[in-house]
Amino acid sequence: MKNYRRFARIGIATKGAVFLLMGVMALITAFQLTYALKSGDDVLKWISHLSFGWFLLLLMSIGLAGYVFSRFYLTFNKGDYDGDDGKPTFRRVAYFINGIGYCLLFFTCLKLLFGMPDDDGNAGWKIALLSSIWGKIIVLIIALGLAVSAINEWWISFSVMMDKMTHKENLTNVQYKYLMLLGRLGRFSRGIVFGVFAYILSRSAIYNMKNLPKGADAAFAFMHVEYGAIIMGLTSTGVLFYGLFLILSSKYRNIPIR
Repeated sequence: MKNYRRFARIGIATKGAVFLLMGVMALITAFQLTYALKSGDDVLKWISHLSFGWFLLLLMSIGLAGYVFSRFYLTFNKGDYDGDDGKPTFRRVAYFINGIGYCLLFFTCLKLLFGMPDDDGNAGWKIALLSSIWGKIIVLIIALGLAVSAINEWWISFSVMMDKMTHKENLTNVQYKYLMLLGRLGRFSRGIVFGVFAYILSRSAIYNMKNLPKGADAAFAFMHVEYGAIIMGLTSTGVLFYGLFLILSSKYRNIPIR
């Protein structure tokens, strides 16, 4: 299973690259250097326009496939960070939802890589769905899932789960200490983004589905308007830390694949 774990670690590093770029672009916007807010999909589109964007997208496609594989594997296998005594149902559900979310990002990456057109011109069914009561229910369920994810991120950032996720045998005490600090600050900030995005989605579902946000960039924009550049800048820095933590820790990540 060593190759499977290596594949999963590449996926974790790729996920880190996406969050790092999101954090950098949000930080740039917070200090009004330029308007560069981007969601995960927008980050991939930005990469696709670079000189060697196709090659970077190819690498990111492989990496995202590895991350999706690890989420679905952890959904259905027996072992986890706590050992082989089984895992709670809520954690399996969290792994599955996380995997689905990154499946969408993976498909976006493939569409850009192979030059497939966006389906915005055939989005009539989406408009019809979002205009119905079922559309509101779906959005509210997604908002609830994001709210639960936010609470989970805050819990992990203060719990011993962070220690279980990383092998520290090949790290010095100082390296491990600062790596964990990056991870805890990053996960807490990620929880803030999830929580704010959950609030925006639920408010849109209740009051105005026409203003439904499409990505996490809406959470940064909301913080900038409601709380100012300093709060947005601090949260953006935290998201940047999270991306950096994923990249730096990917080599030492505990992947419970047997």
